[in-house]
Amino acid sequence: MDVKPQNQIPNQQVPVTQSADLKRDISAQVLAKVDSFQKSGELMLPKDYVVENALKSAYIILSDPKNNLLAKCDKSSVAEALLKMVVYGVSPIKKQCYFIPYGTKLECSVSYAGNIAIAKRYGRLKAIKANAIFEGDNFEFEVDAATGRRKVIKHSQSLDSIGNSVLKGAYAVYELTDGTSDVEIMNIKQIQAAWGQGGSKGNSPAHKNFADQMAIKTVINRACKLLISSSDDSILYDPLEENDYVDTAKGRVQQEINDQANGDTLGFDNYDDVEILEEQHEEIIEAHSEVLQQEADQTTNDGPGF
Repeated sequence: MDVKPQNQIPNQQVPVTQSADLKRDISAQVLAKVDSFQKSGELMLPKDYVVENALKSAYIILSDPKNNLLAKCDKSSVAEALLKMVVYGVSPIKKQCYFIPYGTKLECSVSYAGNIAIAKRYGRLKAIKANAIFEGDNFEFEVDAATGRRKVIKHSQSLDSIGNSVLKGAYAVYELTDGTSDVEIMNIKQIQAAWGQGGSKGNSPAHKNFADQMAIKTVINRACKLLISSSDDSILYDPLEENDYVDTAKGRVQQEINDQANGDTLGFDNYDDVEILEEQHEEIIEAHSEVLQQEADQTTNDGPGF
């Protein structure tokens, strides 16, 4: 009876085994760190957040054969990205966060839906609702001299003003768990200044074609950032960036990631048009793969360097 030599094991089985070992290794690192945070009292996970389930869903996304970021990205950066996901208590399946490659380094990027979830969990946020202000709208607000809180007095629109090409600003009304409420208001200059922090400087197709929805996203992010950074758990969080773009190894690649997956839970019901932005996440991943392939081809053509 012939015995197949071990070195003739089908090639396709090796990556599967290596991938499984890599998952176990990274999972062990992340779980050990999370356990350390919990024992020291630095981290309290939500009751409805199961770390193991979040990691499994993340690995499904990272191991997608189309991109296989788990194999392409540095192992330590994968572990850091997964740890950030767990510390924030966000879910990639619910699209509260995305995994973005910067060259061979993986980053966990929290979406605006994730920011809302975090603000609800740690920032005493009960509900939030945002609207764009167009030219032709009648918008009035006041500031309470005693508390410094803002209040929208009037915002009336017409069929002609809705969707006007001239955007004047946006605001987000939010209520806290103690019953108090406040309003975050940004005029178009403030919004454009925030967009200017991103790689596109506010000139992406998304900003041009869906300026009102992008303005809504910006004002929501600002409101949530303040609530999160002022919470008791703020030490666990990095500043939540407003940048809408990321860099890959070669140049800037668009990252307009917007999500409506948790709309019912988070109290939003008018962001259908923004769903188109989510598709651009795939463009980032594909561009990342093209960059790595170009670098590999260049290395092959140039030969070894001395």
